[in-house]
Amino acid sequence: PARRGLRMTQHTTVQPRCITTSRTPAPRPRSEGPHPRPPASLTPALPPAFEAFCTLHRDRYLDYAHAHLPEKDAHRVVRRALGELAVRWPHIVSHPNPVARAWTLLSAYIRTQHPVPLPLSDCPPLYDALVLNCLLDYSSTAAAEVMGQDPSKIRYLVCSAPSQSRTAARRLRPSR
Repeated sequence: PARRGLRMTQHTTVQPRCITTSRTPAPRPRSEGPHPRPPASLTPALPPAFEAFCTLHRDRYLDYAHAHLPEKDAHRVVRRALGELAVRWPHIVSHPNPVARAWTLLSAYIRTQHPVPLPLSDCPPLYDALVLNCLLDYSSTAAAEVMGQDPSKIRYLVCSAPSQSRTAARRLRPSR
């Protein structure tokens, strides 16, 4: 019979088992492997919203630029303006009306390349509305979408413009 309260006084030690490891070679860099990794693209990825914005507005921006500049210059100016928009994109989309902010930038770029006729130089929104509506035959709704304005404002600007301003906008043609 076993006695209770008996203590064991012998200590036994357990020897840990030796784990043998084989020496594994250090991993080689990928460029030394049999199939080198192609270099990663260094072109920054544009935000999808910016790409969608460009797709939506590019043709209309080019129409407006072609009304002022020869084709090669129009493409260059629109490309430069879109590049500036890409750089400023976080600031532009934080604005309450990003389309209007983008239009202001684009039209300013074009006005620096092509002087605005005198009767139209005092009010850029009037000038832009007249070019889009009277010269390019955009409806007030289409012009408003491009400029980021309400269609009623475009209608008001066009209808309230003096006849010499509308005539000046219709005669606007790029120097070739």
